[in-house]
Amino acid sequence: MKNNSRLIVIQKIYEKITNNDEKIIFPKSSYIRIIKKVFNGFFEKENELDEVLQNNLSSNISLKNLDMILKIILKAAIYEICFMKKTPFKVVIDEYLKVTEMYYDNKQKALVNAVLDSVFRKNHY
Repeated sequence: MKNNSRLIVIQKIYEKITNNDEKIIFPKSSYIRIIKKVFNGFFEKENELDEVLQNNLSSNISLKNLDMILKIILKAAIYEICFMKKTPFKVVIDEYLKVTEMYYDNKQKALVNAVLDSVFRKNHY
């Protein structure tokens, strides 16, 4: 993956959640502004992101039963879709699907794809 900015976002969010006391150090990146914006937005809008995620999950999937990394991927992507509208939806979904592939199999990738597609449709139509 040439542009790993979304992977950095996921890793840094996970790092903060699992070790809240540590100062988060971001690597040098030409996308650092965007990385920090998504990182900060994730925590500032976490309740809203949880609500959007819950509203876009099928009724047989519980938010609390989702794996932590999967929730982070979904909520970071939802943040970009809802609050960073300059980034094309296709770019957001493709990048987060690539990150999902690094951690999960096709079942979770299909879930991420379906949820993000649903979020986009509800916010742009």
